[in-house]
Amino acid sequence: MRNLLCISLVASILFFSCQKEKTIEDEKAQEEIASTFDSTALTTTTVDENVDQSFFFKYKFAPGESFKYRLTTISERNQSITTDSTMSDKLTQTIIFILNLKTLSLDADSVAELQCTFSSVNLKANANGIDINYQSGSKMDSTKRQKFPEYESFLNIPFNLRVGKQGEIIDIYKFDKIMNKFLSLRGLSDSLTAQEKIMAQQDMTNNSVKPLLAQIFREVPEHKMSKDSTWSYKRESLPIMVFQVDYENLYKVEKLEMLGDEKLAVIDGTIKIKVNGSQTYNEKGINYFFEKPISSASGKIYFNLDKGLIQKSRSQTKMENSYSMEMSTPEGVKKARAKEVTSNVNVIELL
Repeated sequence: MRNLLCISLVASILFFSCQKEKTIEDEKAQEEIASTFDSTALTTTTVDENVDQSFFFKYKFAPGESFKYRLTTISERNQSITTDSTMSDKLTQTIIFILNLKTLSLDADSVAELQCTFSSVNLKANANGIDINYQSGSKMDSTKRQKFPEYESFLNIPFNLRVGKQGEIIDIYKFDKIMNKFLSLRGLSDSLTAQEKIMAQQDMTNNSVKPLLAQIFREVPEHKMSKDSTWSYKRESLPIMVFQVDYENLYKVEKLEMLGDEKLAVIDGTIKIKVNGSQTYNEKGINYFFEKPISSASGKIYFNLDKGLIQKSRSQTKMENSYSMEMSTPEGVKKARAKEVTSNVNVIELL
């Protein structure tokens, strides 16, 4: 009996020791996922040219199925104002989001109801030489948490969205808890009217959340596609300084590749812009001359045709705005020039 007890005790110690080691390994793996990203190309092989190259794009959702994405945004902004001297401002930042998604239901039109949860946010930034860091889940006092309400309010609070089979985001809802937490962290819970809270929630979903989700669920055509197929989507016009800028996203299927046993459609993306508006403007004796915005964008998307999800994508955008000013003074004509250059790189990965 004593030997059996000793064996049981040793077995228990070994079991709990293994469990502890496994937990530590899991925690390290999760930490690595949340703090790093892989921007390298997928290891794929070419598809045999004798195989049928035609296919249909379709997002495939199965009720009860869960999947996870890592979304990384790398941004840089440089601003300068030149008069008799030059003042400059520079901001660089990298934000890594981990999104957990679960399919709740699928209707007769293949519109899926999904639950989405931000499980991790990692921010590293530098503003004119000053480092700014935030890692969700790390120990920090309430004062520091209040400095990052836009991230703290999202963490581990699920919300829902509806997505069509072609990737169109139809609706984002059940967002009240996130909004209430955000307002609480900002100290605005009792300051806004009910209508103002609704407007603030709509602004957050449309301008903060939807652009992130649109990286994961990109709209794709419904008709049959093949190598060299092209399509485009016109976006809403955007006001930039005194201009109205029209954007059109252009896509082309570059080729088909195999990731193991799964077939991927490799898509190249670019952008076409049209700028409208007068370049000159006068106000209170100051003459302004605005350069037309210079914008560029490109990217590559790997759409997994078997899974019906984007496997990976990487896109980059750049925007340059500048203008000059002249004003007559008793001392003569005063001149100034301002310039801003922003760039963004977005990487999403199916984990």
